[in-house]
Amino acid sequence: MVPTNHYGANSAWLQLCVLAHNLMRSFQLHTTLAWPKPRSRKRTYSYRIASMKTLRFLFVNRAARLTRISGRNVLRFSSNPATETIYHRIAGRLAACYFISY
Repeated sequence: MVPTNHYGANSAWLQLCVLAHNLMRSFQLHTTLAWPKPRSRKRTYSYRIASMKTLRFLFVNRAARLTRISGRNVLRFSSNPATETIYHRIAGRLAACYFISY
C-alpha cells in the first residue's frame, strides 16, 4: 500500500521498500539463514528466503520478563538452545563478514 497521493513521496516510499527487501535478502544469504532449495532441471540453484514477518517473530518478538535486580531493570529471556544457536551462528557470520570486508 502506498502511503500518499504525491508522486515524489510514493517514489521515496517504493525506494525504501526495495532497499529494505534487498538488505533482508542479503542478510539472510550472508548469515546462512537462507538454505538452498533442492536442484531440479528447471531450477539450477535457488534459496529459501524467509519473509519479513517470519524474521521479525524469530529475532525480535521473544518472550521475556522485566525484573528488578539490585535496583536495576533487567530483561530476562527464557532459555531456548535453538534460538541461542541461531544467534551465535549469525554473530559469527557477521563478524567474519566484517573482518573480510575491512
